[in-house]
Amino acid sequence: MRRALGPILVLVVIWLLAWGSVTWANLLSGIAVAVGIVVVVPDVRRASHLPIVRPLPALRLVGSMLRDVVVSNVVLAGQVLSRRPQIATGVVRVPLAGCSDEVLTVIANLVAMTPGTMPIEVDQHPTVLYVHVLHLDHPDEVRRRIWHLRDLVVRTFGTAEAIADVDRVKAESVGRTPS
Repeated sequence: MRRALGPILVLVVIWLLAWGSVTWANLLSGIAVAVGIVVVVPDVRRASHLPIVRPLPALRLVGSMLRDVVVSNVVLAGQVLSRRPQIATGVVRVPLAGCSDEVLTVIANLVAMTPGTMPIEVDQHPTVLYVHVLHLDHPDEVRRRIWHLRDLVVRTFGTAEAIADVDRVKAESVGRTPS
């Protein structure tokens, strides 16, 4: 139980921050919820589950996301303020072979943070992400942006094996047109 004190403390702090005030009721309920989570989900205590974070790829990922968010906001604001918006929505199928569940979750969340794009479905075998795009001109460009995001996420958080898998998938797909 001593190994669980760190995660319990972090969860209690998050609980208190979420409620916005430190009261006895919030503190005791936060402790109860944190202990419950640690008991029900014991894997949160394992050190082997700590993510790998590579600083230089992380900076590239943050820079790319900032650029994408700013550009998407400008385009979206232009469409909203335009007298005759040129909105052409669509759904793009993006194959993401070689991605673990964790990487796929990060990619889907980052895509959702970008205005004008929203992940709507994930298929597992093979791994495919379906993304709704508000301003769809070229589906291949949407795929390339998400594949670039996948590469950045894997190089930031992935294991050496995950990086090798993505490199292998990229090498195999050169010259093929995605469906």
